[in-house]
Amino acid sequence: MFRVWNPDPLGHHEANLRSLNPVLAKVVLKAQADNPSLHFVIGSGRRGAKLQRRAVAWGWSRTHDSLHRSGDAVDLWPLDQEGRIYFDPGIQTRIAAAVTKAAAGLGVPIRWGGHFHGFKNMDRSHFELSRP
Repeated sequence: MFRVWNPDPLGHHEANLRSLNPVLAKVVLKAQADNPSLHFVIGSGRRGAKLQRRAVAWGWSRTHDSLHRSGDAVDLWPLDQEGRIYFDPGIQTRIAAAVTKAAAGLGVPIRWGGHFHGFKNMDRSHFELSRP
């Protein structure tokens, strides 16, 4: 299903990056710069209402009022050595550690979907700015 969602993740990465809240975009860029051997792309950034309805219909989201709607959330998809998407839990945990460290270094509070109550490890690609 992810290929239907984003048929060209590498090609759409920069546009997805530009669609994010600039603070979140800085976190993603820092995580990538600080971890050059850890390859990932933005599979989903800011979403319009139609795309968010699709995410709910597919079971990828439980709300129509997602932080993706404002660009305050991002889904990061791991890449293998050949640049193909693959959802390996170990790599996703490494991405989470890299994003968490980058956010802390920038003083940005962030939440990882791998820790969401009720989703336990089901939304491992998701990161969002924490609301005060």
